[in-house]
Amino acid sequence: MARVSRKKQNLPTPAVDTPIRRWKTALYVRLSVEDNGNGSDSIENQTTLLEDYVASRSYLEKTALFVDNGYTGTDFLRPEFNRMMEAVKMGIVDCIVVKDLSRLGRNYIETSQFIEKVCPFFDLRFISVNDSFDTATVTSEGHLSASLSNIVNDFYAKDISRKVTTALQAKMERGDYIGNYAPYGYRKDPENKNHLLIDPETAPIVVQIFQWRAEGVSYMGINKKLNDAGILSPSQLKRERGVETNFNKKDRVILWNKHMITEILQNIVYIGHLAQKKGSQCLYGGIPYHITSEDEWIIAKNTHEPLLGEELFEKVQEINRAAVERTRANSGKYDHLPKAKNIYGKKFVCAECGAIMKLQRSISTKKDKVYFTFKCPTYAEHGKRGCSDVKIRKQDLDEAVFSFIKSQMEVFLDMEKTLHSLLAMKKARIKQDNTVQEIRTLRQKLAQKQSLLSGMYVDLKEGLLSDAEYSHHKEIVMEDIRAIERNLSELEASKNQTEEQITCEMKWRQMIRRFHDATEISEEMADAFIETMKIHEDGTLEIKLSYMDEFAALTKTCEKIRKEVA
Repeated sequence: MARVSRKKQNLPTPAVDTPIRRWKTALYVRLSVEDNGNGSDSIENQTTLLEDYVASRSYLEKTALFVDNGYTGTDFLRPEFNRMMEAVKMGIVDCIVVKDLSRLGRNYIETSQFIEKVCPFFDLRFISVNDSFDTATVTSEGHLSASLSNIVNDFYAKDISRKVTTALQAKMERGDYIGNYAPYGYRKDPENKNHLLIDPETAPIVVQIFQWRAEGVSYMGINKKLNDAGILSPSQLKRERGVETNFNKKDRVILWNKHMITEILQNIVYIGHLAQKKGSQCLYGGIPYHITSEDEWIIAKNTHEPLLGEELFEKVQEINRAAVERTRANSGKYDHLPKAKNIYGKKFVCAECGAIMKLQRSISTKKDKVYFTFKCPTYAEHGKRGCSDVKIRKQDLDEAVFSFIKSQMEVFLDMEKTLHSLLAMKKARIKQDNTVQEIRTLRQKLAQKQSLLSGMYVDLKEGLLSDAEYSHHKEIVMEDIRAIERNLSELEASKNQTEEQITCEMKWRQMIRRFHDATEISEEMADAFIETMKIHEDGTLEIKLSYMDEFAALTKTCEKIRKEVA
């Protein structure tokens, strides 16, 4: 049998073959408006190249494929790239493979920072196949080559952005329509996509909208007329015609709204002119889309057949301008009356349609009084076609929410007293059961077994034990070690449970200490306690408080400890 005790010495390290690291590899593919989408740059060709590359190398294991189709390489604001980086942070991916450096990005500074800063921080391997660049094996010359490639890609992106901008500018100036979709009331000419033709299906609706407005019908009135008549909105019409956008997906009902009506009533396209460049973005530099001022618009006249006479169009513009002036004139008329803030923000929604409840101010001009009501904005704009008439007075809501939170505070305080009493009983039981001493004894036994195992290994290396003897005795000792570790784990879990059980209690206690003496709901209190709120058509209010899951777990803990000490 092996010796249990021996003089302290430097024990030899077992000879173990170092396994070859298998890298959890993500394939990253990108295609944008800067690329032609053909040849080697296509999504399919990039994917095939990367899959073949990984398959031919045993140290690379394909974990996932991430594809950003239609996103510029001038910044890293791409959904699939960001999802890939989340996988890196979670340890799911530790290697990224791309076709070439331009697929990673075309911005020299951001790309270089990613390779030189981000990769080392996450112990992330990065491989660019066509550039023969691999951070695991790269030399100083390789880093230089990568930097030069990034500079070239950066220049390419700038050049492409400049050329695209110049080309589009020229098209707009000569009266070519460059929008993705034709304006409502028109369709694109099948023989010339930059020319507009009248759409016989929707053109009469546009004319009717202008006539209603000329007769004095409000935006909301026109909106209601169209929805009541069942006329498809521009977004719905696109979907009916097989064109799906981010705004008309099948799970969304997009009815006519004030924004659609306003856009139609102000657009000079209906008198045969084009106003373009109303918005702008920079392909290079990651400048997002933004609205431009009117003096930046590019106006081209008489580019297509008009739907309206200029007389009707100008009459409507006069009505619109007069409405704006009236609004401005009345803007400060009721400033002396109280205002209110929606202290619940996005947390308070309509249970029927999911829209964020909107706080509205109603003014009684005769009594000079003001009333505040939360209303469903979908119903307010679309009526029963959009949602139910869900509403609640702000005062009633505030009182209900405050009362609910106060009651939960009292429930917690009662539970806190119960918990501390039960924990005191449990601590006494643990002490009485000599749990602490038992843990100490088990730790000593564990140390002895581990020392015995080390001694056996030394005996094996010195030839005092055969391989068969070592394996046999090792298994016996390991079984003893596993049994001790199981017992030790159970005892320590029971001992440490006391501290773990009051973690969420501390969170609740801190909040209660801050708000226990409050006399009404405040924005700070609502933000601290409320996770979500929903209101139904019948007035039923659903409130989910923060830490409610932990609070429920605390309740179960009390019951568990009660049984343990019973």
